[in-house]
Formats: sequence, C-alpha cells, structure tokens
Amino acid sequence: MRVGVDQRRSLRLLARLERKVEIEHGKTEIAGTEYPWARVVNPDRLLEETLQNAEPESADIDPFWAANWRAAQGLDRHLGTIGIEPGQKILELGGGSGRAGISAALRGADVCITDASSMALIMCQFNARAVAERVRVRKLDWSKLNGFHERFPIVIGSDIVYNPSLYPILEPCMRHVLEPSGVVLLSEPQRHTGDRFEHWIRMAGWRCDSQLVDLG
Repeated sequence: MRVGVDQRRSLRLLARLERKVEIEHGKTEIAGTEYPWARVVNPDRLLEETLQNAEPESADIDPFWAANWRAAQGLDRHLGTIGIEPGQKILELGGGSGRAGISAALRGADVCITDASSMALIMCQFNARAVAERVRVRKLDWSKLNGFHERFPIVIGSDIVYNPSLYPILEPCMRHVLEPSGVVLLSEPQRHTGDRFEHWIRMAGWRCDSQLVDLG
C-alpha cells in the first residue's frame, strides 16, 4: 500500500512540473551510483519568461533551479570525502533540482533541502523520491527567517554565491541555520564572484578554507 501511495504522489508532482516545463527522464551519477533523474529540457526558456515578467527578481520564480550546475557535481564529490555518518543532519540552501542534498541522503544523511522557488521544491521532491525517507523540502527565503528555527551541524550550497548583492542576506542566514560548532560547505565553479565571496566572508568574521575538486 505504501508503494502505491508514494507512486501516486510522485505522479502528482510530475504532473505539476509538466504543466510548467517540459521534463526529460534519465539517469545521472550521484554518490558514485546511477540515480534516476528528471531535468528541464529547455531551462533557457524559463530564463526568457522570467526576464519578461513584471517582477524578474522574484525569488519564487527564479529560473536558475532548472539548470544542471557543475558546482553541485563538485559538492557531490566532496561529500564523499568527509565521512557522513548515518542520520547526520544536513541542510541545503538554494537546493535547485536537489542534486547535492540527494547526494548527502544517498550517503545516509537526513537532509532538509530548501529553496525560495516553489517550482524548485516540487522538482526536489520528485527527484528525491528514491530517498524520500531521508529527504524533506522546505521553502526558505534567506531574507525571511522568522519561521525557521532549526539548526544544523552541516549546511551545504552549490553555486549560490554568484551574486554579490545577495551576500548580506546569505551571511546572516548561514548564522541563523548553523549550529555553533557547525560548518558550511559551499561549492562554486571558480568564478571571480567566488573569490570575492571568500574575501567578503572572511571580513565578516568567518574562518574560510578552500580546495579544488577535479571533475575531469
């Protein structure tokens, strides 16, 4: 009975996605294994529609969740090196399609994937259906934290420091969701904005280390 319920739920999520975007089904490598993956066929069309919208900066219609960012692949690889323990609590900021959070779940973590975009959260739920018992999704706008009271020992994010204007709201959000002795793991594809963030976050009082992940 539970399998049937979960299947119906997945079909409802897929129907909601397909009302908005064209979806392609396949597999991708996550946590060293082939994983069933749904992706948006034409994410550029979402970007064009957003630019034509009267509120193009609205976080809820942010189109960037639809892309397959290499930073998420890099974070996936890095998570395999840190020794995640079964049941480890992890929060993902700006989860997009959910790749990094799902990587953590496949490695045994209990993961909360957050995003400000409602469509991103639907995509996360659908892509996380194979690890649904270890993944939950929650809407989170970095500038509106009043209703978010959980703290996590590990916070992750991939390609979320591309816009320097967001640093002043991302930094207090990180402080708000992180346990006092916790760590934040952020992955970015070696853009100049990443260098700027590293300098900026040090000036904000954080200790920051960096390393390269070779994706070949």
